[in-house]
Amino acid sequence: MTDSVTVTDQRAPERASNRSGWIAFAGIALLIAALVVLRRSLSLDSGDVALVIAWGSLPLLTLSGISAGAAAGMWAVHVFGRVPRIAASVLAGSATGVLASAAVFMLRGVPSSAILVLALALALSGALGGAIAAIRPAEIARGGVPATLAALLLFFVVAFNSSWLLPLFGADGTAAGNHSANGLLAGAQALLIGLISGFVAYFTIRRSGAACRWPVYMLAGGLPGLFYIVADLFTRVGTTRLLSLAVSDTTVDRLVSTDLGAGRINTGLVLFFVGAITAMIAFGRTLKPADPDSAG
Repeated sequence: MTDSVTVTDQRAPERASNRSGWIAFAGIALLIAALVVLRRSLSLDSGDVALVIAWGSLPLLTLSGISAGAAAGMWAVHVFGRVPRIAASVLAGSATGVLASAAVFMLRGVPSSAILVLALALALSGALGGAIAAIRPAEIARGGVPATLAALLLFFVVAFNSSWLLPLFGADGTAAGNHSANGLLAGAQALLIGLISGFVAYFTIRRSGAACRWPVYMLAGGLPGLFYIVADLFTRVGTTRLLSLAVSDTTVDRLVSTDLGAGRINTGLVLFFVGAITAMIAFGRTLKPADPDSAG
């Protein structure tokens, strides 16, 4: 019996390293997908229209950079065990962001200043994701990063299917109807994605076998929302620059100005609270009631 336990304990780090490797692969794959989507969108337009496309793609692109940087940081912590945890994580996240930002310079149809905005956002988001992956206890990142990747994938799914989803929420071609439908769709997707990411965080931590208390589950379930809010803050800074580049076209300027109040902070808050509460409730249902006999 003792030998079998020892073998299991020896294989646990290897399994954790393999899991972190697959998570890093998924994070980088989603980041590449975000870059491909941006590239294909920009190939259809140029000039000020391309600036609007770049602005609209910035939130998911930044979220992809943060997620990929965090996933790469988790992998580096397992692979380079002798390197200080924070150094390995931040360096891996920074390298991921720098490589992604280098790929941005290959885009065509966007002014060079806008390219710099996108590249800088990716480089910084990768480094930030790597830093967050080094937080303690490690189970917060181990549960929260896969949950964020699941949330990001669902965001892509909704974005690709928005053309037929919006009419279901009341889009009728008018400005008021489209605005209302966008708000309802954003709220519905935040609730659904928050629920799913909360369960992903819970099951990931449970599968790791770590004995964690409820705050760990709460933070892991809410991490996608925190990532989303940080991505929104990056977007707001970048949007200011992109707006200044497109300001010569009043139609484009009006379009971007209208979309500035889209409520991404609210989406991030819903993601955080729904994900955190979902993970806590899932954890709470595993707790056994206290034995009244032992209490007496």
